[in-house]
Amino acid sequence: MNTLPAISILIPVYNVEPYVARCVKSVMAQTYAGDIECIVVDDCGTDKSMVIVEKLLADYRGSIDFHILRHTHNRGLAAARNTAVDASRGTFVVHIDSDDWIEPVMIENLVARQLETKADIVSCNGIAHFAERDILLEEPSYSSKEEMMRSIFKLTLNHVIWRRLIRTSLYKDNAIMAYEGHNIGEDHYTLPRLLFFAKSFATCKEVLYHYNCLNEKSYLQSHQALFNFRKYRDDRDAIDILLAFFTQYDDSYIDDLYREKAMLVYKSFSPAIQTHNREAYEQLCSDWKSIDKRYKHISALQNFMLTFSYDLSWLFISARKCIRRIKCW
Repeated sequence: MNTLPAISILIPVYNVEPYVARCVKSVMAQTYAGDIECIVVDDCGTDKSMVIVEKLLADYRGSIDFHILRHTHNRGLAAARNTAVDASRGTFVVHIDSDDWIEPVMIENLVARQLETKADIVSCNGIAHFAERDILLEEPSYSSKEEMMRSIFKLTLNHVIWRRLIRTSLYKDNAIMAYEGHNIGEDHYTLPRLLFFAKSFATCKEVLYHYNCLNEKSYLQSHQALFNFRKYRDDRDAIDILLAFFTQYDDSYIDDLYREKAMLVYKSFSPAIQTHNREAYEQLCSDWKSIDKRYKHISALQNFMLTFSYDLSWLFISARKCIRRIKCW
């Protein structure tokens, strides 16, 4: 008979007052028969999120061992994740964002799949809840670790750190951590590094995680404008972190990462122009030239035409805005 592994559920909390009770209650409702601890990290929000958490824990009479860890000041999502991982004592960790929630059988089903496969990372499906509709977040079926790696390089929800059971030693034995201050898409550069050291992975096809896309104060939702320079830089920096990592450990992924960086830069030009963000536009030109040095097959003429076309677009949009202002006078 298999001994059930201890599980650490990690929840960073910051300004999620309307949602945090649902999140914590979904953890309290878990059916898993093994040992569960839940680490809640108070990242010094300005609302009553932690008051709600403390009240729930004071009234709780179940078997899950809850801990509250407090930052002395707001340090951001990446730091909160690091604090929780460092304190975890479970064989596996599960990340839950505090505005999301999980099914009662999530831990039980993920562990059952892990015991069956002996995998270091077990993923499940989820549901993204939008105001207009719900969308299935289906974990792809990967034929190899290399295929999964190349998929999670992309800036999609395939790279998220939540909805997964992750062997804690992948973090602690390999010094994998998020970069403090890098709070948008920090999982984009975290999951690939964990996967690199994982011996195997598996998928649980049940829908077990609920991703809340209604929280306007979340890191993701607050950066969904037409073009947000901070999000662009965080996404670019995430790719650069992975470039540095795989240059050291396995350079077979380098071209894939440069292609992702080129795609990110290229698709960001037009939104930057439409928002009239000159600083962002100039940074994009600089980033494009750095990619051009890597890809010699991008000819000087192609590079010139790209830059020229966007310079021309910039001038056209600027002129149109000036004309509109004149008409308003």
